[in-house]
Amino acid sequence: MITRLSLLFLCCVSRTVFADGIPIKVENAWVQAVPPIAEATAAYMKIRNIGSSPLKLIGASSPIAAKIEPMITTRSERNGQEVMGMESVESLEILPGGVLELKPGGSHLMIMGLTSHPKEGDRVKLRVRFAPGDQRLDVEVPVLKQEPK
Repeated sequence: MITRLSLLFLCCVSRTVFADGIPIKVENAWVQAVPPIAEATAAYMKIRNIGSSPLKLIGASSPIAAKIEPMITTRSERNGQEVMGMESVESLEILPGGVLELKPGGSHLMIMGLTSHPKEGDRVKLRVRFAPGDQRLDVEVPVLKQEPK
């Protein structure tokens, strides 16, 4: 069974949402503003699992993109230099009582195949998906040039 929840998410304000008995607290969600020629951007947020069972972030969708996948940032050394990259993953786990922080330079939701390019001050609709099951949380987040302080 798919549960749909709606949340009007304001910058720097948190809300607690319960999806099929799984408590989720989302904080500080935002999407990175990019120039009109960009093919991708990223969404960031803190997701708290305030329940007693593990939770997995398994993806998202949005009217502005062809696909959205969870990504991790990788770091390796090549010729004495640190090289950063990204790797798509099936899910990002949030342990009971734990926090998943999606942030620049770390794990994030990669928004690919942009069909429109929201600019700073716009708002973007995201449908964030969690497991177990296929829990869906609709959020509307601000577009910012940089991480809010």
